[in-house]
Amino acid sequence: MIFYFTSIMNNMNRTVELVNLWAKYEEENPKAEISQFCQAYLESQEQTTKDIAFWQSPIPPDNTSILTKLIGRIAKLHNLYAVTAFKDCGITSFDEFLYLNTIANTANPKKTDVILANFNELSSGLLVIDRLKKAKFIVEQVDELDKRSKRLSMSNEGEDALKACYQKLDEVNQMCFGELDEGQVNLCIQFLQPVEASLAKQWLEEKKK
Repeated sequence: MIFYFTSIMNNMNRTVELVNLWAKYEEENPKAEISQFCQAYLESQEQTTKDIAFWQSPIPPDNTSILTKLIGRIAKLHNLYAVTAFKDCGITSFDEFLYLNTIANTANPKKTDVILANFNELSSGLLVIDRLKKAKFIVEQVDELDKRSKRLSMSNEGEDALKACYQKLDEVNQMCFGELDEGQVNLCIQFLQPVEASLAKQWLEEKKK
C-alpha cells in the first residue's frame, strides 16, 4: 500500500514539474505551440555540443557544420556496411542498389530520369546503368515515342537481386540505428525530410538551367 501511494505521488510530482515547465515556457513564448514546447524541452535534455566527439576527427566550429559532418559520416559508414552486404547479391556499389530501386518503382523510366533521381552526373550515371546491364539486372529498350531515348525495366534477375538487397539492408539498418526507438527515428525524419526535399528541388532546378 505504501509503495502504491509513493508511486502515485511520484507521478503527480512529475506532472506538476511538467506543468510548471510549460507555464514558464508559455510566459516567455506566449505565441508558442505545445509542439514547440516539446521540442524545446527535448533539446534541453539532450547533450550539448561540448559532449560531442568524432572518432579520430576534429569537431567543426559551429552546430550546423557539426550536423553536416555527423550526417555525412553516418551515411558513409552505412554505405560501407551496406556495400559489403550487397556483394552477396551481385551488387558492387550503393548507387547500383539505388538505381535498381528507382527502376523497380518507376514505369519504364528513361536513363536520364533515373540518373537525375539519384543526383548523379550523366557520365557517372551511365556507368552505373552499364554495370547493371552487364549483370543482366536491367533491360534496355528503345522509346517508341522517341527513338533517340532508351527506357529501362527490371529483369527477373534484377528483381531477385533487389529483393535480396532489401533483406541485407534491413540487417544493416538494424545494426546502424537499432539503438534508436521508433519515436526517435520518426523525429529525425520529421526534421530532416523537409531539408532533403528543399535541396533536391533546388538541385534539379539548377541542373535544368
